[in-house]
Amino acid sequence: MKTPEPPTTQMNKAGTYLRRSVGALLVVLVVFPVYRILSEPDAGPFLRGAIDLADLSRAMLIFGSLIVLAAGIIASRVVDSAAIARRLARIGIWLESVPPLRFALVLALVSTVITLGFAVFVLEGKPNLIDAMAQLLQARFLAAGHLAGPVDKFAEFWQIQNSLVTRNGWVSQYPPGYIVFLALGLKLGVPQAVGPFFVGLTVLFTALAADRLLPENRATARVGAVMLALSPFLVGLAGAYMNHIGAAAFFAAAIFLAVKSLDDDNLLWAVLCGLATGIIFSIRPLTAVIAALVVAFMWFGRTGEIERDRGAAFIRRTLAATLGIAPIFVLLGLYNLHFFGSPFRFGYIAAQGPLTGLGFHPDPTGQFYGPIQALGFTSADLEMLSLYLLESPLPAVLVVGLFLVFARRLTWGERVIALWALLPVLGNFFYWHHGAFMGPRMLNEATPGWALLTAVAAVGLVRRIPADRTLGNYPPRMALAFTFILAWLGGIFFLGPERLASYGDSWQATSRITVPPQKRPSLVFVHGAWTGRIATRLIAHGLRLDSLEVAMRYNPTCDVHFFALWYAADPATRSPTPPPLDFNFARRREVPKIAIANGDDIRAQPRAPIAPVCLRQVASDTLGIVEMAGMLWQADLPGSSGPGALVVRDMGPEFNAGLIARYPTRTPLVFYRPVKEGPPVLAPYDAGMRALWPPG
Repeated sequence: MKTPEPPTTQMNKAGTYLRRSVGALLVVLVVFPVYRILSEPDAGPFLRGAIDLADLSRAMLIFGSLIVLAAGIIASRVVDSAAIARRLARIGIWLESVPPLRFALVLALVSTVITLGFAVFVLEGKPNLIDAMAQLLQARFLAAGHLAGPVDKFAEFWQIQNSLVTRNGWVSQYPPGYIVFLALGLKLGVPQAVGPFFVGLTVLFTALAADRLLPENRATARVGAVMLALSPFLVGLAGAYMNHIGAAAFFAAAIFLAVKSLDDDNLLWAVLCGLATGIIFSIRPLTAVIAALVVAFMWFGRTGEIERDRGAAFIRRTLAATLGIAPIFVLLGLYNLHFFGSPFRFGYIAAQGPLTGLGFHPDPTGQFYGPIQALGFTSADLEMLSLYLLESPLPAVLVVGLFLVFARRLTWGERVIALWALLPVLGNFFYWHHGAFMGPRMLNEATPGWALLTAVAAVGLVRRIPADRTLGNYPPRMALAFTFILAWLGGIFFLGPERLASYGDSWQATSRITVPPQKRPSLVFVHGAWTGRIATRLIAHGLRLDSLEVAMRYNPTCDVHFFALWYAADPATRSPTPPPLDFNFARRREVPKIAIANGDDIRAQPRAPIAPVCLRQVASDTLGIVEMAGMLWQADLPGSSGPGALVVRDMGPEFNAGLIARYPTRTPLVFYRPVKEGPPVLAPYDAGMRALWPPG
């Protein structure tokens, strides 16, 4: 009779099968263009953008891999492999000899300086995505002593996307955690330093944690930390004010504090770990849940503790962590209650509706997000991550996948790092929003885990090849080592800097436009798109984003214009019957687009007449538009009596008149493009109105 295997052996086998299955899945999702299952005849710009970026990443990786692999094979033949191996060994010994805190601090300083230089010299200290612009504007209010912006009948003049009007004021849709740090940076006069500061913290805690997670392989841990410090993916979004870096920093801190609580057996570190996790929750809630799962695995899954004591120790640490989390939960709950009516209701849901949550269902834009779409978007994310993580010609995710397939076993620390990298991918699988901006940004806070796991995988794959094995005159072990080294050096010295530099010049140049400084109080009307005027009017008067998206996609723009005028009117004076508008969420065929100017499209049915009122709106946009969201946080705050420019949206001369009367001490001006798609200029109000708006 066959003796049954002990439970531990069975669990180890199950873990091996799971690891290899995950590795094989990563290989498939990167090698094959699975993301193309997203392609469909009526795919919107979001889907098309993901497919195009994944295609571009895949093409670059294929050609780059062939080049660097050939170079690695040639180098292994013509270079003295034994001498290189000895030199690499000496470098590893030197890396291990540096005291942990000194190594982490120096590396953190290097990454901070790189990010600050990128933010100041490439992005000119400006954000380039509406997410950061909305948070910076709320941070301005917070730095000025106000939790929210004012709400009145003129809110549509400065309402921007990803924000909402509540009964207690205007706020961005984002949790307030990172906004508090931005407000502190504004208060100190150095908002550009907030992202770089958190890059430094991310690298600091990652390097310290890696030393403890990989005590038997400290040189690899430190190579992974260097990879992180030089990651263009981490630097790019952090320099652009995005809140992902705040979540990444406290995620790394939570990992370090969790392992320190194990090593020192001190509950104080568990309390601080809970505090770090709570701060993540106040920045990016889904990331906090993932961080908590990684920490739970660390506290319950480390071998070496007495089995009967492990459960009790886990409960003690969890209760201690709860003490750390609790204050953040209470404060965040009070914030949500004040603005959104419930401690458990976040701004995302208040602004976009219940379909913004996790799971498979139609998303707030009306597109269905199911398992097939989740698989396609995840494939696209991993394809892009393979390139953007290190800008290496070799796909980082492919290297990791192959390692997970061929590794004999993973140490406890390697398993923690694998969860650090992979659980965010799994979590985002169940979330409809996969932003592809400066890389797969929804995975940005997992960059530390991926950098460490890539280093572990590369070293592990090299070590799996016997040192004395040869293929003819070629030593495959050194060929692979040379390939990895050349690929990484190419990312550090060429492809990475090139990527970061590409975010300047003409790329997203409109986000860096500024209104010329004013020496006297002024009211600067910025002429943006007609669709923007409609959307902000509707949002400012309470329409949710999910309804707005459906209205704008499935109706002619002129019809939405008339509905917006009705919706914003005084209920006591407007018609009891709204203008007809289709809010059918199940519709799939969008109304065709017509390009008016660069970045300005409207929707209209072919051969259908357009009302003269709407033609006037179209005519006002034909010279080109200027987006105002990036200017708001840099100017006088709405409702304030500042000495400079108050930037507002041009809503047309008839509606502008009311705002001009509201600010009689401010000189009205217009910021617009006087020449089609030419540079915007600041002009006297009457001259600007005559140039933009035909007589009504």
